[in-house]
Amino acid sequence: MLNTLKVALRDEDPEVRRAAAEALSESGDSRAVEPLITALKDNDPLVRRAAAEALSESGDSRAVEPLITALKDPEVRRAAKNALVGIGSPAVEPLITALKDNDPLVRRAAAEALSESGDSRAVEPLITALKDPEVRSSAAWALVGIGSPAVEPLITALKDPEVRRAAAWALGRLGDSRAVEPLITALKDDDLSVRRAAAWALGRLGDSRAVEPLITALKDPEVRRAAKNALVGIGSPAVEPLITALKDNDPLVRRAAAWALGRLGDSRAVEPLITALKDPEVRRAAKNALVGIGSPAVEPLITALKDEDPEVRRAAAWALGRLGDSRAVEPLITALKDDDLSVRRAAKKALAKTHDPRVTKALRERTKEQYLSPPVDRIEKLIRELKDEDPDVRRRAERELSRSGDPRAIRVLRGPRYW
Repeated sequence: MLNTLKVALRDEDPEVRRAAAEALSESGDSRAVEPLITALKDNDPLVRRAAAEALSESGDSRAVEPLITALKDPEVRRAAKNALVGIGSPAVEPLITALKDNDPLVRRAAAEALSESGDSRAVEPLITALKDPEVRSSAAWALVGIGSPAVEPLITALKDPEVRRAAAWALGRLGDSRAVEPLITALKDDDLSVRRAAAWALGRLGDSRAVEPLITALKDPEVRRAAKNALVGIGSPAVEPLITALKDNDPLVRRAAAWALGRLGDSRAVEPLITALKDPEVRRAAKNALVGIGSPAVEPLITALKDEDPEVRRAAAWALGRLGDSRAVEPLITALKDDDLSVRRAAKKALAKTHDPRVTKALRERTKEQYLSPPVDRIEKLIRELKDEDPDVRRRAERELSRSGDPRAIRVLRGPRYW
């Protein structure tokens, strides 16, 4: 039978030769290895591929070097790579040598095969391969594939200017806690891409030791996005430090903290975010964050509908509209009578998102003029405040009058200066 298949490997018909290669694979006879090696040079790519797949099944070390050579054949490369993985340990050293081949596709295939081998002998050569831009990604994935033996060499590689970004990425994928402190140090690297990779990796690791350094990294405008995502990745241990960051001097840090708290959805952040609604630089992020937290934010937002600042009331109405909780219906109906036009409009839009029969009744009972015009006494009071000694009071009165749409307010504001 074996001799018949050997003869068939030399048949003029490539289909016969391919079938013979496949049959030899199933024979399990070690004498089939040499004919299959010869078939790796067949004129037909399907025959060459079948021979490579058959040699994988054989697991014979004699096939290693011919298969390494076959990595140069684009039609057979994938099958040859898989065959080398199948052969196992005898293929590791030749694959390491192939990491220096002139052809980048051969180097990449070698890295991928070494990844699947999981052999620690490949770690240092793969670390070196991180310097090769054509192979860097494959080498990094290969180190992740090898696992724990790669961690310490990768930590050392964090100090190598050529490979530290890829090393940080690989350490994040590996998820080994030994990398936390070195990655924290990498947050201060001179290279932006390394700082971002370190932040990303720390988020993947999820270790609470990284929280404060990542909070500090929020001040770095080029790393802020990666840092806030990393803090979300760490989860609960980041909540209190993020709440503290809502009071940072930098409004962009405060905004990033609000965003992260919304993503985390922790109820501890509700009251601090309600307070942040008073911060014009952070208001939008804070109201979105409260919507992200959901049900625990409803009652505090209802309370905020009575805040003295109309901007806070408006933001609260908007957030309650997005949350769509039935507890907010009556308070929003009450807000239709708010002194501030923008609050009344926000309440109306919020109520329009519900299908509560109370809303239909409330809107039906009021004409547009009734709920879009403020009470008379409020307008008179605001006009008087235009002459207040306190410039902040005057500015607030001017702002609210300009929003009111009341004809008296328009006349006053268009007239001679009132202070």
